[in-house]
Amino acid sequence: MPPFRYLVIDGDVVPYEDAKLHIHTPAVRYGATAFEGIRAYWNEAHGQLYVFRCREHLERLLQSAELMGMKDIGYTVDDIQTVLIEMLRANDVRQEVHIRPSLFVTGNGPIPARGPVSLGILMAPAEQVILGEQMEQRTFKLAVSSWRRIDDNTLSPRIKCAANYQNARMALIQAEEDGYDGALMMDSNGHITEEPRACFFMVRKGVPITPDVSNDILESVTRETVIQLLHEQHNLEVLERQVDRTEVYIADEVFLCGTGLGIMPVGGVDRFTIGDGGPGLVTEAISDTYADLVHGESDLHPEWLTQIYG
Repeated sequence: MPPFRYLVIDGDVVPYEDAKLHIHTPAVRYGATAFEGIRAYWNEAHGQLYVFRCREHLERLLQSAELMGMKDIGYTVDDIQTVLIEMLRANDVRQEVHIRPSLFVTGNGPIPARGPVSLGILMAPAEQVILGEQMEQRTFKLAVSSWRRIDDNTLSPRIKCAANYQNARMALIQAEEDGYDGALMMDSNGHITEEPRACFFMVRKGVPITPDVSNDILESVTRETVIQLLHEQHNLEVLERQVDRTEVYIADEVFLCGTGLGIMPVGGVDRFTIGDGGPGLVTEAISDTYADLVHGESDLHPEWLTQIYG
């Protein structure tokens, strides 16, 4: 059984079983699909579903489609957000969900086909994200992957597209086979880029550090959020720079951030224990701030929350 009754295909809300895509489309054959991951958070006390930074994600979706050479897309941010909200209401969603809007090339064109472009949106119950008081129950163990991160002159990590995620998939398969929760990927010069599903932060001597956007990383909405919240709420300035592999081993704290994982503490990398193996003070602080914000429990940045009901 599908997790929800309705999704979006060709820009319309339709029953789940009516969504069909031919195997001959460039979206299937050549990975000609730009997509986003967006989280919606249910607050039982408020009776409200909050979609976090919806517009920013949809703006990046259109940017990815443009960089992939898609033409005559025919959808604006407002168009996509309107049908996304319609889909959530049609399903009467009252739980945390992960939403996946996509723009993809349909028809039966060749490899360089640039259109026609269709809009699809589906969602699934969100995987449990470890935040706040749950953090001490779990930390990730990571390995530095032997697979190198794609770069801006091969297939840019700035583009969030299906084809890019084969690179991430190979790194995750290797990490899981070796008994780790995830992987850290390096660029061709041996600098840390990101985890296949999330951005990388470390703390050294009280200073949060993250690779900058020219280090072959996704220009992450969550990363931008974390940098802003650390500055505004915790008086910490994030240093954006290249990160060496061995720096990670001696970091005081390491955490990941992303739409799916939220704020994820890292307890070890390549069998080196990070700090005391649990979440550090900075990680705990930003995790609590982030959790309150996305669930509508704080007054911070109400413009980042789209309310679905009422």
